[in-house]
Amino acid sequence: MIGRADPSAGADRPAAAGGDPARRAELARRLDVISERIAAAARAAGRDPAGLTLIAVSKTYPAEDVVMLHTLGARQFAENREQEAGPKVNMVTRLLGEPGGGPAAGGGGAPAGAGGAAGGHELTWHFVGQLQRNKARSVLRWADWVQSVDRSSLVGVLSRLAVERGRPLSICLQVSLDSWSDSGGRVGSVVTGSGRGGGDPMELAALADLVEEAPGLTLRGVMAVAPRGEPARPAFARLRAVAERLTVDHPQATVISAGMSGDLEAAVAEGATHLRIGTALFGERHGVP
Repeated sequence: MIGRADPSAGADRPAAAGGDPARRAELARRLDVISERIAAAARAAGRDPAGLTLIAVSKTYPAEDVVMLHTLGARQFAENREQEAGPKVNMVTRLLGEPGGGPAAGGGGAPAGAGGAAGGHELTWHFVGQLQRNKARSVLRWADWVQSVDRSSLVGVLSRLAVERGRPLSICLQVSLDSWSDSGGRVGSVVTGSGRGGGDPMELAALADLVEEAPGLTLRGVMAVAPRGEPARPAFARLRAVAERLTVDHPQATVISAGMSGDLEAAVAEGATHLRIGTALFGERHGVP
């Protein structure tokens, strides 16, 4: 499974992971369970599990948990709030740089651009929250990917900042999957004000062209969150249709970032390549959107 390296080299470093063997054991168990769920979903869909990327969404959980998951083989992490993410990434970098806290062996098959924000320790950091332009500079201090580009006004800002930092930024276009109940699943039937974020699928082509032409940005594909109060699989089927149309003009944009702890099977069945898993890995989060 892409995004998870061989954990054996990190098995003898519990102190570097926060000194809590019980928490490390819990995270190891959770990682094994979710990895098997992903593999089973891939097999059920006739897909190779090696083609799926697990992204650990570490919001609200401490840097020590990230480091422990790193020693267990996780390589891809995501945050959705800049004010939490910046200090956490800095702490992870420091912990991994301490004696006994270096990176585990193996590459984990991380995409190009991985590891830049974490001091070369083979971590890739994704920003998956709704991005405000005035927070973009702070986000680009640590993010390798921004998965939530949903409007044209972000493109120029991100391009300029990526060029300034001298390292490309991978981009996913966030698509709204909210639809009117009587739409019959037609792409483009978007409900505004849903709170989920994402752009109108009918405007995706123009946004993709902007990203493609912008210096410092690399168009990777699409991202979406399943709508509330609706079965996930029909929504992910709509996303798959959007993604397939995107690759007609942008054949390199093959990423479909979809599926979380509660709906990953539906996402894998509809072609998801990147799965953003939080609760199933770290535990329940109370009162956090």
